[in-house]
Amino acid sequence: MEQQGYRVGRFSSPAIINDREQLQVNHQWISEAAFLDGYAEILPVVQRLGLAATDISIFEWQFLICLIWFKNEGVTYAILEAGLGGLTDATNAISAPQLTVFTKIALDHTQILGDTITKIATQKSKIIKPGTVAVTLADQAPDALTVLQREADQQGVRLVAPTATMTIDQLTPTHMVITGYSDLFDWSQLQLNVTGQFQAQNLALVLTAVAVLRQQHVVISDDTVRTGLQQIQLPDRLTEVKQTPLTLVDVAHNPDGMRALVSSLTAMVPGQHVIWILGVLADKAVTEMLETLIPTAKQIFTVTPANPQRALPAAELTKQIQQLAPTLNVQTMSDMPTALASAQQNWTKADIIVVSGSFYVARELAAIGAD
Repeated sequence: MEQQGYRVGRFSSPAIINDREQLQVNHQWISEAAFLDGYAEILPVVQRLGLAATDISIFEWQFLICLIWFKNEGVTYAILEAGLGGLTDATNAISAPQLTVFTKIALDHTQILGDTITKIATQKSKIIKPGTVAVTLADQAPDALTVLQREADQQGVRLVAPTATMTIDQLTPTHMVITGYSDLFDWSQLQLNVTGQFQAQNLALVLTAVAVLRQQHVVISDDTVRTGLQQIQLPDRLTEVKQTPLTLVDVAHNPDGMRALVSSLTAMVPGQHVIWILGVLADKAVTEMLETLIPTAKQIFTVTPANPQRALPAAELTKQIQQLAPTLNVQTMSDMPTALASAQQNWTKADIIVVSGSFYVARELAAIGAD
C-alpha cells in the first residue's frame, strides 16, 4: 500500500526495541513529542468519563494515541493488529474495517483465550462486524475455519478463504522466492526479503487481501506488490543478525511457532547443527516447544527473559530440558551477553546459532547486538 503512494499507519505489538515502534506511519516511528501530544489530547476526554489515567492500560493508551496520531497524520489506510484475541481487545472498539484479516489461529494465551482452537477462534472471530469483508485461508485449522464461517454468517459478512498453492523456489537465511496461485491470484517468482517456510502461508494471505481490495476498486498495481514484498520489515521473525557465525533470531514462543521455525531451519540449512540460546515464559507450553526443538539441538544455552512476573528461570528451563534429553549438553547462562559469547565460542562451521523462545529474549539480543 505504501509503495502505491498511500499513507499507511500501522499499529502492532509487542515492541522489540522501543514502545514507539508499535506506532508507525510509512515505517516511521511516532516521535516522543507526538506521543505526548496524543496523550494530552485524550486525557481530558478520559477524565470527563470519570476515569483516571491509570484506569486505562498501557496497551489501551498506545492504541488511543495511535488513532489520534493517524488522524493527525492523515493516513489513507490503517493496519491494526489485535493485541490479544479480539472480543475484549482494545482494537475491537473501532467500527467495521474495510478488511478483517485472520492469520493462522493456534494455541496461545490459553489461560485467557481458552484451551482449545475453537475457544480461541471464537474470541478472535468477534472482530467480524457487519460491513466488513473477512479474509483468511482454507488451510486454517478446521475448527477455526468453522467458527469464522459461523460468525461471518451471523454478521452477514462474506468470508473469503481460498485454497492457495504456494511453491518456494528459493530459500536462504535472508530472502526467498515464491510462486503462488489460487482462484483469486496468480503470481510467479515473487521475491521477499523475509525468509521461512511459514512465510509462504502469510504471503498467500497477503495476496488474497490484495485481490479482495482490488475487487473493492482499491488501486494496487502488480509492480507495487512486487516492490513492496522486497521491502518487508519483520524484525526477529527468522532474521539473520550475523553471517559468521550464522546467527538467527526468531520470536517463536508457542508450539505452533516453534514447529514452523524448526521446519524452516531444516529446509533452509539442511545438515547444520543448531546451538540454541533459549529463554521462555513460564505460562507458555514449554514442554511441547522443547520436544520440537530438542531433536535439532547440538547444545542449548538457557537464559531468563527480562520479565520477572512471567519468566521461567533459566535454571528451571535447563532442568526441564535435561529431563527430556538427559544426554544433551545444556548450560544455564546468567544473561544474554554471556550466552551469546558462549555459543560463539562453541560454534563450528557445521553449526548455526539460533536465539528464540520469547519476544523478551529477542529484545535482549537487540540491545547488545550479535557482535
